[in-house]
Amino acid sequence: MIYLAYETLRRSMQPMAWMLDQGNRLARDKNNPFRDTLAMRALAAAYELPSRTIRTYDKPNFQIWEHLDETDTDVRVDQHIVKHMPFGDLINFNVDQGVEKPKVLLAAALSGHFATLFQGTIRTFTQDFDTYVTDWKDARQVPAEEGDFGFDGYVNHLIAFMEELGPGTHLVAICQSAPAAMVATAVLAERRPDLLPASLTLMGGPVDTRISPSEMSNLANRFSLDTFRKNNIHTVPPGYPGSGRKVYPGFMQLSGFIMLNPMPHVKQYASFFKNSINGDDEALEKFRNFYDEYYAVLDMDAKFYIDTLEKVFLDQHIAKGKMEFEGEPVDFGKVMNVPLLTVEGAKDHLCPPGQTEAAHDVFANIPDELRSNHLQEGVGHYGVFAGSRFESDIYPVLRDHVWKATDGKEHGASGVKGTRKKAVPAEVLSEDIPV
Repeated sequence: MIYLAYETLRRSMQPMAWMLDQGNRLARDKNNPFRDTLAMRALAAAYELPSRTIRTYDKPNFQIWEHLDETDTDVRVDQHIVKHMPFGDLINFNVDQGVEKPKVLLAAALSGHFATLFQGTIRTFTQDFDTYVTDWKDARQVPAEEGDFGFDGYVNHLIAFMEELGPGTHLVAICQSAPAAMVATAVLAERRPDLLPASLTLMGGPVDTRISPSEMSNLANRFSLDTFRKNNIHTVPPGYPGSGRKVYPGFMQLSGFIMLNPMPHVKQYASFFKNSINGDDEALEKFRNFYDEYYAVLDMDAKFYIDTLEKVFLDQHIAKGKMEFEGEPVDFGKVMNVPLLTVEGAKDHLCPPGQTEAAHDVFANIPDELRSNHLQEGVGHYGVFAGSRFESDIYPVLRDHVWKATDGKEHGASGVKGTRKKAVPAEVLSEDIPV
């Protein structure tokens, strides 16, 4: 009933959102002679802020660009769907420059946002690699007859994508995908060693949430699993292909994200009003780009949500040696010659330092010379995988890790940074806006 009530309210508010949006357009129109007055700028902000609160945010389009040094131009990198699966697609972003690039599979988190949240990350990777991304689907758009999608389903999708890409593929797991990527790697080591990742990178992922527990971990441990089922699991209402499916709704996930750390968002909205009055269009556009992406959320299948809560946050199955896949114990000791890199942010409040590094204890049979941990000072959760510090400090470490695992040598910088034209859209996100 909660989902149905929300959906009814959302649809009823769309005419109001449209009227507020039209008022904002008129106030900011270049033909408006009063456009640059303080009163009109304040009025525009007064229209836009409530409009942005009640409007519907659809999944954004990928906007991936790559710089070609030979012609000093920027080109749009179109997406190419390599493999369709019920709950996610494998998408490729690559520019054919006449050379073979290492294949990198970016395993996107399935935690409320679409894979487009990581397009800044994807843009950076396409400089040097043949880049593939897991594009997870909104569960309310997946027909109920496709069945449930749990933690094992995520792992199965990863394995299928690795099979599609073949040997020599490097696996990079972002945020909450880290545990599933670890399980997929261990399963491949036992069942298909020829398809083992050429290297494994885990970025800000909750491997052992007992270490420096975050607010999210503490909150999860205050309640029973049944409490989360009763309060957070709801049925997709009529009007969607997935009508009748049990999900953890995206709008509830978004509310949870904001309530975990509300003050930075309050400050961003206050800054928006101030920047609107000051006529700082660049700051306004940065705000719009971020929240257009941030408010676009997907429904998570109920089984995946409950599985992740139990196995990752409540009972730490990987760290305790209890993890199973399709009813069989997962033997992480089978992974022996896969170069492992873990990346953490010193200010990460969602996955504090130590939680991702714990993967080195799990993969105990990987030789010391094939493992490393990078702790980045000055960045929070989002800054681990996107933003200026990611590009300048973290990505070079990751790039060299992949290249060294490919041919045993470190490679120089790609030379892309600082050469993009102003016509190319600015980064959708930045680490100074909170996730």
